[in-house]
Amino acid sequence: MAAQPQGDHQLYTDDTTGSTPVPAGLRIPPADRQAPIHSDPVAGPGRPPVMWLLGAHGGAGVSTLTRVWAPAADALGGWPAADRYRSVIIVARTHRTGLAAAHDLLLQAAAGLVGRCTVIGLALVPDAPGKLPKTLRRSADVVASAAPAVWSLPWVPDLRVHTADDLAPWSPAEPDPTPPGRLRAQVTSAAAPHPGLVAAGHAAFDAARTAATTR
Repeated sequence: MAAQPQGDHQLYTDDTTGSTPVPAGLRIPPADRQAPIHSDPVAGPGRPPVMWLLGAHGGAGVSTLTRVWAPAADALGGWPAADRYRSVIIVARTHRTGLAAAHDLLLQAAAGLVGRCTVIGLALVPDAPGKLPKTLRRSADVVASAAPAVWSLPWVPDLRVHTADDLAPWSPAEPDPTPPGRLRAQVTSAAAPHPGLVAAGHAAFDAARTAATTR
């Protein structure tokens, strides 16, 4: 999608809607690297989710997080612009492909090409245990600078041996699990969510609640 300056304001109009002014100089990812905007509600019957998880790529970890974070739901690869609550968290792995895909979605959001959705943060899911290599840390910092908030999630080894349906959920309406301390290795993710996921869930929920009350 080419950017064409218009007049003194240096704006161009998105040629899909004809109505979204975008600041000149902002790099817009090509259409095939943008997420689509859902024209119909994504939420099913019952209480609507407070926040949506939009995977930047396949295998980002959305299925796991939607199970662990009870207030969240899978955005099914697109922007839930027709839903009651439209706060979106972009989810990506910390490998090169994941970071690049997350950056594309953040740029799409910065350009206002996401319907009436609001990006409230970026959840970075580790793709391997240990620290990121220096080059990936630099890339992660660049991507993080484009997000209003960033939650770097912990590596949880036993998630690999459970299906999403096995995982214990966290809800802000219930007391947090008792921190296991040094006994964490004996507490599986099927019995209680990892404290790091709980802490990030609290922060994400607070951001979604704030966005809903100030919209």
